[in-house]
Amino acid sequence: MYKKLEARLVLIGMTKKKLAEKLGITYNTLLLKLRGENCFTLDEALAIRKIIKADETIEDLFTKTNQQAS
Repeated sequence: MYKKLEARLVLIGMTKKKLAEKLGITYNTLLLKLRGENCFTLDEALAIRKIIKADETIEDLFTKTNQQAS
């Protein structure tokens, strides 16, 4: 759902589990948010941007991409 965010995690070598720990949320909660089943709060989005040291804006980093089932 958030391709740029997930690509950035791969680029910096951070696992989703580690990101969840740094955010203070469970791994399962993070997965739900990444799939778009739950929403990130503004505070979480800002924290993620800081944790991953992203240059992108919040709007760019959290642009949703549609995933179609095949």
